[in-house]
Amino acid sequence: MVDLSVDIGIPLKNPLILASGILGSSAGILRRVAEAGAGALITKSITQDPREGHENPTVIEVSEGVIL
Repeated sequence: MVDLSVDIGIPLKNPLILASGILGSSAGILRRVAEAGAGALITKSITQDPREGHENPTVIEVSEGVIL
């Protein structure tokens, strides 16, 4: 098997990094992505105290496509 490991200040088994977003929204999903082989995971903001997020919708369909 090909060695895809990289070192970006911390060693990673491969350079595939999940960006912060919908797939980083819960511990269960993060666990599944890690088990699927992602080299690293970027989470959404984490705080000690609960805070309100942005009101929905955060994704809007328009005639030309989608606005995030």
